[in-house]
Formats: sequence, C-alpha cells, structure tokens
Amino acid sequence: MSFKDIVERNNLKVGYFSISEDYGTEHLSLLLYSLIKMQRPNNIIELGAGYGTSSTLIGQALKENQKGKVWCIDNQIDWPIIKSKLEVVGEKYDSYDDYFSYLINKFELNDYMEYKNYNIDFRSHSDFFTIDESVDILFADSNSDAECVAKTLSFYLPKMSDYSDIFIHRASTRHHSLMTIESIVNHLQRGNIPQILLELKTNDEINKFFDFVRRSKFTLINIAESPEKKVNQQQNGVAWLKIEPLDIFIGNNVKNYL
Repeated sequence: MSFKDIVERNNLKVGYFSISEDYGTEHLSLLLYSLIKMQRPNNIIELGAGYGTSSTLIGQALKENQKGKVWCIDNQIDWPIIKSKLEVVGEKYDSYDDYFSYLINKFELNDYMEYKNYNIDFRSHSDFFTIDESVDILFADSNSDAECVAKTLSFYLPKMSDYSDIFIHRASTRHHSLMTIESIVNHLQRGNIPQILLELKTNDEINKFFDFVRRSKFTLINIAESPEKKVNQQQNGVAWLKIEPLDIFIGNNVKNYL
C-alpha cells in the first residue's frame, strides 16, 4: 500500500459526503505528510483521530522515512456518527477499535502507528495522554476552545523537543482561541509564561519550563483555508506554533551555508 492508496481512500466520495472533507482535514493532512517527510520526526501525538485520514497519512510519511511513531488518541465519542457515515461509502465495522485496526493493517502501518482509547479532560492540567520521550509534533484536533488551547499548551509545551511543532486545528479561525494563542505566544516570545500555563506545576517543573522558554524561539503561523470549494466551512484553519532553539543559524543537524 502506498501514499496514493491512502489519498484515494480518504477522498472516496458518495454524494455530498467525503471521508477527508467531513472533519475538514483534506488539505491539512497533506501538509502534515509533507512536513514529516522533510523533518523526519521521531514522536508524534494526534489528539482526535476521527476517520483516521490524517493518522494514515502521518503513518505513511513515517513509514517512508523508516523511522518514528504516531500515537492516535480518540475517546470514541463520535463513533456512532462516524460508523453511520462510513456505511454510506460501503464500510461496516463493529467498533472504533476494529475500524482503526483495519486502517493500520490495510495500509501496513503497524510499526509506525498506534491507536489509544483515551479521554482527555480539558478541565484538568494533567489528564492528557503523554509518552516518556519528548514530542516532535503535536496535532491537536479535538477541542479548540480558548480554555482548551491554553490547557493543551500548558501540558505539552514542556514536553516538546527543542525542534518541534504544535498544530491546533480551528484555533486560527475561532476568534477567542486565536486571541488566546496569540497572547500566550507573545508572552513566550519575551521569555515569560502566563500564569494559566503554570497552574498546578511544581517549583521544579516551573523552573524547567522557564528554562525551555528562555532558550527557545516561538513562531506562530495562522493558516486559514480559502472558502472556495471548501465543504466544511467551520473547520477551515489551523494555528501552527513552531519551536526552535534561539540561535543565529537553523540547526537540527541541517547544513548552513555562508
């Protein structure tokens, strides 16, 4: 199975319904695929797997790189809706676990992709899925409310690697979420951390967090999709937070030319 096979399956359309268009990631998933091919990350976390359209393209990029792993996190709350819509395109599964196992096996992604049934509590500062190693790419596609944006950044920022990326779907086109992430990044760029990102952290965690922020460069890129031929108009953008060490050269083992 190849990149072409995954794209064809994601773009399968019956009437007005298309798998990739339903959650609005038909183009964003291709951006993630390309970025992974270029940057060759080791650890990726996806919060909100949905139909697995982004998951499979992320997994395919890792397979082509022959390195890395993506953890696909979903609490299955949308499974009844997803199940009924998959039946429209002729696919029937007894459970979300069966569906995701089908995707992993069909596209031969067993070594690069793992699904976890996990319920994230955005009211908590600690009940998030994590791994023991640092995270290279976080794709948050579950809840883009302003408070959830802040809680997501509070938990994951200290866990990101020196060269890493955070994508929060819809945050760029939901005004309150956009204002929140822009305010947070503005503080980070000055070496400061808003109090909401420090709540419930120990003194040692706070000190390490400040150390990470003060030696890092934060660049916020807000991407909004054109409404032209966009099916899901409400899921039409992404906030991309790029993290790099403060330096005069681009690093991460990249050759710089003088």
